[in-house]
Amino acid sequence: MTLVDLTYQDSIALVRLNRPDRLNALSEQLLTDLETTLDRIAASACRAIVVTGAGRAFCVGADLPEVLDRLDGGQEDLLAFVRRAGNLFSRWENSPLPVIAAVNGHAVAGGFELVLAADAVVAAEGALLGDGHVRYGMLPGGGGAVRIERKLPANVARRLLLTGDLEPAERFHAWGLIEEVVPAQGLLDAAFALARRFTTHSALALAEVKRVANAARDLPTAEALDLEYETFAAYVHSPEIRAGLTEFRERERPPA
Repeated sequence: MTLVDLTYQDSIALVRLNRPDRLNALSEQLLTDLETTLDRIAASACRAIVVTGAGRAFCVGADLPEVLDRLDGGQEDLLAFVRRAGNLFSRWENSPLPVIAAVNGHAVAGGFELVLAADAVVAAEGALLGDGHVRYGMLPGGGGAVRIERKLPANVARRLLLTGDLEPAERFHAWGLIEEVVPAQGLLDAAFALARRFTTHSALALAEVKRVANAARDLPTAEALDLEYETFAAYVHSPEIRAGLTEFRERERPPA
């Protein structure tokens, strides 16, 4: 039995973590199923991804009994698990497709790291989010300490890391991480509405914008600008840009 459900609506993939009895905690099997799901999406013709959780939580991070078992098995065993989760979050972030997190409930620790790896976030009223690792003597290992300070104001990010506080979705909306907070029954409708805004644009343009933006963060300004120029120069010769510009011109042409 898979712990991840994958369905398609039009050109949008819906990924649902399906381990509600454990609040969608990240087990070895769940990571395997997520990796397989991303492989299936990559081979499909879909244009955007919505990820959410089954039940009353989005994802509460690593399954602590598995973490303790791996710690008993030796440091390298636990490190391999954490690195695998971190690599998975990076796959979400670096996917050529826009990724929308639909946060239906608690998103904590690894679950919050998955949210930080998304391109856009919508959340249900009452959802709580936060890193939370320090609350049980841990620290982020899946990219949370890096991405949080890129996605939130520096003072807010540092406080959340050092206190482990969980905050309501409404506060994350005020901080700019969450696009919209909606009643729970309208969460997927809001996520799909946002996803459709992406699917109306050039898939090549979206993929290249994501690639350049992600790569440029770690480069000196001059190198980042060169990367953007070189990418534009390569892309401008594609048939897709001519088709897009022609369509835009016709759509925006003033009536005679």
